[in-house]
Amino acid sequence: MTTQPAARRVGAAMPAILLATALAAASIAARGGPQGHPAPGGTYSILAHDPVTGEFGVASASHAPLIGVNLDFLDPAVGGVIVHGGPHLAINRKVLTALGDSLAPATAIKVGLVGVPDRERLQVLATSALGTAAFTGERAEERAAQEIRELSVAAGQRLEDPGVPAAMQDAFEASDGPLADRLLIALKAGRDAGGETGGAHSAALLVVGPGARFATRGRLVDLRVDFVPGDAVAALDRLRAQVDSVYEVR
Repeated sequence: MTTQPAARRVGAAMPAILLATALAAASIAARGGPQGHPAPGGTYSILAHDPVTGEFGVASASHAPLIGVNLDFLDPAVGGVIVHGGPHLAINRKVLTALGDSLAPATAIKVGLVGVPDRERLQVLATSALGTAAFTGERAEERAAQEIRELSVAAGQRLEDPGVPAAMQDAFEASDGPLADRLLIALKAGRDAGGETGGAHSAALLVVGPGARFATRGRLVDLRVDFVPGDAVAALDRLRAQVDSVYEVR
């Protein structure tokens, strides 16, 4: 398990690595992605707050490519939000703005969903210093589930087992160390509990908070893997270990 300073050194160096990852993903996307993959399936995520360090973070895995693009709505001064069910950027923005106005996460989610015609097909997760909340619409993808705890919220759609979010939460609460490590442990627990239908081909880990020297928008850790033909969660775990091994020696 890495130490907190190591995690912060990783976050400080992420922009260059992230650019290389994005360019590689774009190149693969142009070629149509890995062969033999069916239409995008489900997604599962955990969003959390560490009140000791002031950090907010999210880890997510999906059968769909480029799940990391949907994790961009974390603000170290406010909290974070993620939407399952499509790239609903307006919802993300409205929820994050509402959190910034000191509304509780449950209220912020309601604000973000006002006027959204397909809201019952979505899942929305939110966290701030005031707590956590989630919304799962009545017409969300089959086998949708959520689990809300005091400092974290987990949810997923098209899950192999409805107990996936609870398994993620249990693993998160049983672990210690930096928030990034705990989120990754939770994501692996979700995979081991069944994950989502079709297996994850993209995964991402993002943590924001104080002390992110040279990183944009308070990023401490920003890792993404895409178009993985096998286990994307395992690939994300390897990427974090590789990045840590490089930057711990500097």
